[in-house]
Amino acid sequence: MAGSSILTNHTLEWVQEKGLCSQPSVTVLTKLGFQKLTNIQQQAIPKLLAKKNAFLHARTGSGKTLAFLIPTVERLRAMKFKELHGVGALIISPTRELAQQISLVLKPLADVHEFSTLTLIGGTKLTAMAIQNGATLVVGTPGILLKALSGQDNMCLPICNLKILILDEADSLLDNESNTQYLRKICSLLPQDEVQKVLVSATVTPTCMKLAKEVLKTDFFYVTAEKNASPTTAQVKQSYVLVNASDRLPMLTTILQTLRKKKVIIFLNSCDSVRFHHKVLSHLQLPVLYCVGKEKQTRRSSMYMKFLELKQGILLTTGMAERGWDIPGIHWIIQYDPPHKPEKYIHRIGRTGRGEGRVGRALLFLRPEENKFIEVLKNMEVQIEQLEFLGDLKEIQKKIDSLVLNDALIRLRAKLAFKKFVRAYQCHTLRDIFSIQSLNLHEVCRAFGFTKPPVELGQLT
Repeated sequence: MAGSSILTNHTLEWVQEKGLCSQPSVTVLTKLGFQKLTNIQQQAIPKLLAKKNAFLHARTGSGKTLAFLIPTVERLRAMKFKELHGVGALIISPTRELAQQISLVLKPLADVHEFSTLTLIGGTKLTAMAIQNGATLVVGTPGILLKALSGQDNMCLPICNLKILILDEADSLLDNESNTQYLRKICSLLPQDEVQKVLVSATVTPTCMKLAKEVLKTDFFYVTAEKNASPTTAQVKQSYVLVNASDRLPMLTTILQTLRKKKVIIFLNSCDSVRFHHKVLSHLQLPVLYCVGKEKQTRRSSMYMKFLELKQGILLTTGMAERGWDIPGIHWIIQYDPPHKPEKYIHRIGRTGRGEGRVGRALLFLRPEENKFIEVLKNMEVQIEQLEFLGDLKEIQKKIDSLVLNDALIRLRAKLAFKKFVRAYQCHTLRDIFSIQSLNLHEVCRAFGFTKPPVELGQLT
């Protein structure tokens, strides 16, 4: 049942007594504040220690990372795996930030057993020595891992003794055509015998499972924490607001003015939209940061770490943040642009209310014409209620109009964001609900500070 405890009555000591976890692992996990197993950890650890190919399915914030890291480290420990054997476990993540986050959780567990670790993510420079020396446990993103495995530039990870392959956020990896192709090539380079394969995700689709079997050439033992449970938790109070396209930005601004002392993540559907809204909201004296994929890795990492450490603030971002980000103290998730797929809604709100006893709020912006999306969510057992909004938005709209009119850079970013917003409707998976035919461009353009659509869409650069 959604909202029920994610914790079991089983302590780490119980796990040790059952022979599922060694004393060094229990000691370091206890120091990090872990005391009891979550449901998915209790279900997964014995299965993974038994070398089963498994699909771990549990809602966001339920402890899936340790559910695969603990048995991974314990299996390598039991085998007396040494650095001279090369890479023992390979963990693949769809995003750089998630790969870094997995590495942070992994490091104390690996260190206590004197296992070396290596994190390979896009945007960072590969060195021949680091690649050739390898590590017992390697975490990375698909593109750079393929480069490191395929011997490009005389660099090749030593994987002849690989024992475990883990795909975290597997549905995201297999839903992205480029990542899927990378995975096919990576799997073709791996040892074909005795490699345990583990998929991990909060959501699963038939297409994902079909591709997983095709790419990894194996069936999976299905491990789930809560059968027939809601994909979201009652710890997150979910709401939506119906707002005309012309009033979107003034309403967002008004809401954020009331949340300036909270920690908030806002999801938008394009990097251009993030940059435009960051400029506007900054000029309106709101404490906003932004983090998007089309940035140098140093800046991405810097913004991620800065927001991680803040107790209050607002982060504007895209789908890159909807998977796996475990940032403490998130009070609100605002989905300002509609998610491209229903399951993305689930992942986005999973950034708040994470862990036992944590609570959060989630707000979804919809145009009145998109109200049928609520039926889709309710059919997915999502519990969500409508919020009514009352307030005068005219003064804020005047300030936005003035910014766009008088600042050339903001005006350019407004044009690009407007273009991306409209074109997102052309490729939406739920086109009967998020219909481009239902968009009134004269209303939409008001949310970007224009009194009329700036130019014909095809002419925008």
